[in-house]
Amino acid sequence: MRTDTAADASAAEGSQTTSRTNTALSAAMPGLPALDLSKTLDSQREQVEIYRQLLEILAHSEQASAAIFPELSKSLVAHIDTLSKLKEDLHGVFSRIRALKTHYQSEYPDAFDYVQSLHVKELDDEDDG
Repeated sequence: MRTDTAADASAAEGSQTTSRTNTALSAAMPGLPALDLSKTLDSQREQVEIYRQLLEILAHSEQASAAIFPELSKSLVAHIDTLSKLKEDLHGVFSRIRALKTHYQSEYPDAFDYVQSLHVKELDDEDDG
């Protein structure tokens, strides 16, 4: 944060710079009216200050992200590993279900066909409702 004296010194420096700039422009372009660039320069200084503050915010955000990235990476790897294990487990469960289904279909074909027809009727009733 700037103190009031620093702000006053900066404002005085800015007005000196503005007068020098206006004089230089008048000398460089004779015949043209003197341009008052003080508002433009003040606006640009304000924008530069905003950009500096934004840069500080972005730098802080980047530091915070860099600090938590390793922990989140480890967590992500653990979650991916868990999902892979779940996929393998589900694959095994469905393989056993298919094997049992095939076994019961060959051992009890009449009962199996009857249960399958009930299941098809239930699905048709759900589609109608």
